[in-house]
Amino acid sequence: MEPILKAENVRVTYNEGKDNEFTALNDISLEVYPEEYLIFFGPSGCGKSTMLYTLLGVQGITGGKVFVNGQDSSKFTEKEKTSISSQFFGIVFQNFNLIYSLNVADNITLPQVFINVPARERKEKGQILMERFGIATRAHNLPNNLSGGQQQRVAICRALMNDPQILLADEPVGNLDSESARVAMQTLSEINRKDKKTIILVTHDPNYLPFADRIYYFKDGKIEKVVKNDHSRLPDEVLKKATVKPDISVEEFKEMERLAHVRPSLSIDELKSWILTQYLLEEMSTPQMERLEKDMEALLNGALTMDEFKKNLEKPFSNGGVGLYYVTAKKYSEKIAAVVNIIQGFKGLEFKSPHDKKKELVYLLREFILNEFTSDLSYSQIVRLERAIVARLNQEVTSDEFVWLIGRPIADGGAHLRSTSAVHIGQKLEIILAALQQSNV
Repeated sequence: MEPILKAENVRVTYNEGKDNEFTALNDISLEVYPEEYLIFFGPSGCGKSTMLYTLLGVQGITGGKVFVNGQDSSKFTEKEKTSISSQFFGIVFQNFNLIYSLNVADNITLPQVFINVPARERKEKGQILMERFGIATRAHNLPNNLSGGQQQRVAICRALMNDPQILLADEPVGNLDSESARVAMQTLSEINRKDKKTIILVTHDPNYLPFADRIYYFKDGKIEKVVKNDHSRLPDEVLKKATVKPDISVEEFKEMERLAHVRPSLSIDELKSWILTQYLLEEMSTPQMERLEKDMEALLNGALTMDEFKKNLEKPFSNGGVGLYYVTAKKYSEKIAAVVNIIQGFKGLEFKSPHDKKKELVYLLREFILNEFTSDLSYSQIVRLERAIVARLNQEVTSDEFVWLIGRPIADGGAHLRSTSAVHIGQKLEIILAALQQSNV
């Protein structure tokens, strides 16, 4: 199998030779295969979107080469570049990029206007797409009369209008609520599996990593590593040459995906402090966050007591502390203490059997994740929640599947929680599971 897209030692430098020179991509090489679902993952400013637009051909490169279907893109004429960008690629943006003076139908069919497809033909194609994605009744509405999720479905229809080989998605759910985001991500997955379209998704959200065949981890304009998901359909011979060995062991990575699944780009050691730091909701400066992570690691390793940890939160930054206000430090320490207490309490219990141990853990986890849940739950909801926790502990479901399960109706085996509550509870469960794992409980 040959790649349909390939980058060789690609470099993108802005203001080259000037005082404000900045390298956005530094010696990037990657391959994209037919029908693959690929994710470019990393924090803002790491180069993942720049790489996407470089492959699309709208971002010029300072060095290296990009190959499209085996052809060097630098040798394309302007006409060929235009044809490739409009027919070989389809693209979905975070901000939708719809034309708000045109109705839904005209937005969707617009790409075929530029390649001179007859009006009747493009109208028929647009109607098929609108019906497929459930927006046919909105055909004559202007985009600003649609919800965010509906606007993104319009954008997806538009991207598919010219039947591209590759669908590029640049943070496509960044402006959507959780339910609309879930629908959009399932739609992209369906397009990949059923329509056999290659998908390249740019995201900083680790919750979407399970969708991919492979994940390219970007950091500071470089590819840090490439990881394959277990369900990848790529042939072994392709994976051997296309996948970089992670900088952590396979077992460590599987453990992190399975039990933490919050930040798979971090190693096991880095995760134990990061996972709790992210539980704290207030914004801090980068130096403060780094100081907090070090203190968190020291706390979890027993090098700091809880009292010492609390004092360090309030201590001025110039004196080696995190430099938080008293009220903020109090809030942080209480949240961390809740996690530490449940771990210590669980470790202090004596169990006659593994069954007793799991039963007690399920109870403690239930209490931990519900202690901020203000609504009263019925007995049936609590029972279903406990069953879902057991399934997560037994690794019968992933973190995403856990959230999906507890959000389903009672009649369908779920706990019938609101989607926002289900997501919040899922996050709390992953936090405590990661902390328990790091403490070898």
